[in-house]
Amino acid sequence: MASTQNQNQGQDRPIIKAHSAPENHNQHVKDPLAHFNAIPPLAKMLSDPALLSTQVVDRRPLPSGESNFVRKVMNSGSTVRACVTFFRMLQPSASMVKKAQAAGAKGELIPMEEITKSKAMLQGGGAQDGENMKNPFLLFSALVDLGEDLCGYAGTMHGGLFAVLMDEVMGTAANFQSEHGAYTVQFNTNLQKAIKLPMVVVIRGRVVKKAGRKIMVRGCIEDQNGNIMAEGDGLWIQMDKNVGRSQL
Repeated sequence: MASTQNQNQGQDRPIIKAHSAPENHNQHVKDPLAHFNAIPPLAKMLSDPALLSTQVVDRRPLPSGESNFVRKVMNSGSTVRACVTFFRMLQPSASMVKKAQAAGAKGELIPMEEITKSKAMLQGGGAQDGENMKNPFLLFSALVDLGEDLCGYAGTMHGGLFAVLMDEVMGTAANFQSEHGAYTVQFNTNLQKAIKLPMVVVIRGRVVKKAGRKIMVRGCIEDQNGNIMAEGDGLWIQMDKNVGRSQL
């Protein structure tokens, strides 16, 4: 598998710029991190020493109105009730794991083959796919508690929201590979299982290739036990100036 070769050469821990605020987050659940840590499979995921930059997502509206769909419409006790995000190194070095454990990480390292059942998302990467080891193709994940008002059919999430949720997460992964952000130009989805509401899900995205301004991204939605509900892949184009971005 070419996805993570030499991912740790030259550094143990890539620098991840801040992307959300842990305080005054304006989410419906007061303590989203504790909320997800109360679910054993997610607590194990959150204690993995290979995690980088675990964040409680900022849902405060912006004066410009940017990202109002995520920050306002999809932010209530009956839509998106809580959200926590994190990056993960696919193949962390032993020294990185040791430092994380010394800093208080209590969990065990989850083997790469057990991170996700979406094997396609773990492929790609390396110099041949445009990966710069100073800014490697990290796995970006979001834990999201979905409420009952996101339904199409009664009790079942609207099918169009599969694409919305994956686009937000995959787009964030793409944004971290572009100085001024990136925009979606192509997106494909493969819906596999219905999401019965309410449900806590894990949404993942990872850049697998860069070529010029093109950024290829793969993603998936899982239930809390790792079962794949949907997979997606898409193409993002890097912007040449900062015009704003939707970013979890």
